Amino acid sequence: MKIYADVLVVTNCITELIYLQTTALLTHRRLPKGRLCAACLLGGALSLLFCADGSSFTGALIITICKAAGVLLTMVTAIRLSGAADFFRTLAVYLAVRAAYTGLIIIWWEFSDTRRIMVRNYSVYFDISLLKLAIALISAYLMLSLTEMTIRRFHGRSQGYRAVYKSGSYEVMLPAVADTGNRLCDGFTGLPVVVFCCDEMFAHYSLFDHEAGAKAGFRLTPCTTVDGTGLIAVTSKGSVTITDENGKSKQVRCCVGVKPSSDKHSRAIFDPVLLE
Repeated sequence: MKIYADVLVVTNCITELIYLQTTALLTHRRLPKGRLCAACLLGGALSLLFCADGSSFTGALIITICKAAGVLLTMVTAIRLSGAADFFRTLAVYLAVRAAYTGLIIIWWEFSDTRRIMVRNYSVYFDISLLKLAIALISAYLMLSLTEMTIRRFHGRSQGYRAVYKSGSYEVMLPAVADTGNRLCDGFTGLPVVVFCCDEMFAHYSLFDHEAGAKAGFRLTPCTTVDGTGLIAVTSKGSVTITDENGKSKQVRCCVGVKPSSDKHSRAIFDPVLLE
């Protein structure tokens, strides 16, 4: 098999994209596009270890250390982490995802007797032309986008929800709306934001005063609404539990944004993907 460096790097960039997006899906995160792109390029560059000589113990050890450090660097490049506990939890999910996908590739390679795949030095080479790869990627993207749009359009469209925010002894319960248009995520943690439109919460945390809001653990985050762009106070403190009309509850992993209710009708707005 002839090894082409461009195919090696591009296919491993795509493989890394699959690893990271699956990890983000399982941990309910949204990955910033710039960081995701940088991480995928790093993952592709690491695939060049495929060509290194690992026949000796020293060579194999160096390759293993470089790969382990590269995998860790790739994860922290793509994903914003909020602390030690978040780091180890996300790392465990990320490594499990990599192990699962890599295991499937190795099983396919071993039992299918295919000559289109080669695994070496913790990297995978797919013997496929860049043109065929581009066509496959475009087709897969269109199919996945259509599937996601269909699922989210009809998911829980007739459901009624309520959301409970709790932080210490303070608790608020509001009617909740599942809205796929809420794509807001926290710039520090990368977590999706559940927006609480509630005058009571806004006044309780004195969010009309930016300094008082900062002391309460809130930070101003840019957001876009149908009325234009603006700022919303966001915190990672507290917990949010969403309950549907059938009584099924789920504590979602998210941050909380608080803003006044423009029509005096308090409600919470969340992305339905949080319930998946």
